[in-house]
Amino acid sequence: MGAPMNLDDIVAIDFHTHAEEACGMHADDGYDDLQHAMAQYFHSPFKTPPTIPETAEYYRQRRIAAVIFAVDAEAATGHRRYNNEDIATLAAEHSDILIPFASIDPARGKMGVREARRLVSDFR
Repeated sequence: MGAPMNLDDIVAIDFHTHAEEACGMHADDGYDDLQHAMAQYFHSPFKTPPTIPETAEYYRQRRIAAVIFAVDAEAATGHRRYNNEDIATLAAEHSDILIPFASIDPARGKMGVREARRLVSDFR
């Protein structure tokens, strides 16, 4: 686990920071094509989305805390989602700057409820 966040060192909080580049995401599901199209659309200077550690360093250099999450759109897009447990674990390694937030598609029903309960109990 990383160092605790020192709020006296923080100048702002970005409440909407996407975690986009997960281990296990492959071109076979079209994810890379989607990211390329989004980078062009949003005129991003980056060829690929940053990893969570890269995102943490970006925000750390600017003294901005970030609430980081993925979007659970797996059912709608067919793209594998960034696992909430992985986000929580990586955010804990960068707890001086990152605040994890889970994303669970309500269409997951009881599976989503179980995941939410597990996240609350395992990542307090």
